[in-house]
Amino acid sequence: MDNRKEIIQLCKLLSLGSDAEKEKFEKEISEGDIDWVKLVGVANGNFLTPALYHALESKKLFDLIDDPLLEGFLKEVYRNNAERNEGILGQLEDIQKILAPAGIKPLLLKGAAVISEKLYPAPGIRTMTDIDIMMHPEVFQEGLALLKKRGYIEFGRDLGRWHHHTPRINKKGFPAAVEPHFRVIFDQKIEYIPYDEVTSQRSRNRLLKDSNVLKPTWHLYHTFLHSAVVDKSHQRWKLALKNVYDFSVLASSYGEEIDWNLLYSLAEKYHHEKILEDFLYLAEKLFMLETPIPTNALRGWLFYKKCLWESTLIPETKIHKLYTAYTDFKEIYSYSALQQFYGLQSRVQYPFALIKYFSYHGKKHLLR
Repeated sequence: MDNRKEIIQLCKLLSLGSDAEKEKFEKEISEGDIDWVKLVGVANGNFLTPALYHALESKKLFDLIDDPLLEGFLKEVYRNNAERNEGILGQLEDIQKILAPAGIKPLLLKGAAVISEKLYPAPGIRTMTDIDIMMHPEVFQEGLALLKKRGYIEFGRDLGRWHHHTPRINKKGFPAAVEPHFRVIFDQKIEYIPYDEVTSQRSRNRLLKDSNVLKPTWHLYHTFLHSAVVDKSHQRWKLALKNVYDFSVLASSYGEEIDWNLLYSLAEKYHHEKILEDFLYLAEKLFMLETPIPTNALRGWLFYKKCLWESTLIPETKIHKLYTAYTDFKEIYSYSALQQFYGLQSRVQYPFALIKYFSYHGKKHLLR
């Protein structure tokens, strides 16, 4: 299904600023130019439904829509999410209470940091699937044992020795699963964000004073890095609307606390500067975020168009398989991948293995 129009409308709605922009959107509503079923579907698929409700309610647009069922549905989603986030704050206090006597300060990551520091304009906007916390590797096993002793039960599969967190844990009476991290970011070779006094600070939430969060610049860097690099949204031409929206809101909330030069230098250090520029182009194009970091307009526009095109693909179709093969080329067709697949002894054998593998995939996915 082609939802490109609704994607753009949703992003515009979430970032309405001036009166002129609001009036333009009001005109679209009045002229019936919005398919609310499709737009809500896009919001649902990107975990932005509570944000959609808050945007419509805060800008007093429900009067123009005049659809009690739509308003009631969105309001209920927002209310449930706000209640869940309140429960998660209580859960963060519970985790802190268990770890504090042992002198262990958890580092609250991602959504846990967002809601603990109240970085969104309202408590029910930000959706969370789970709670991400990190403990220093030297005290990680002690901290995990304390949490398990106090009612947290491990579930799910073992993620392997190189993953950045252990299997999830949860506790009866609390709303979310917890992912205990011993590293901030998953990477076998690079420690992109160490947990130390340079990258972290005490939570500003008085109820979580024995917990830490990443400093503003490092928080933004983590948001970008996790989405665009680790989850490969850039490589795979994914809009990753929730992550780009998160970045945009955090940037606006932190304001002058952000060291944009440091952020760019961190990306540059690992040759991610072009990826960061494309990410910032999306944030500017979709959510009107302005930053002092210059972007390449042509490259950013092309990436934006590729992401919109990718959003129209139907999984498991031939065109989707071709797209996957192209964007994941390094993981599927690189020398190291085929070396493992075919047991290659030298790079001399690589071209022949590549032809053989292309032929195999072509017959399997395109000619049947």
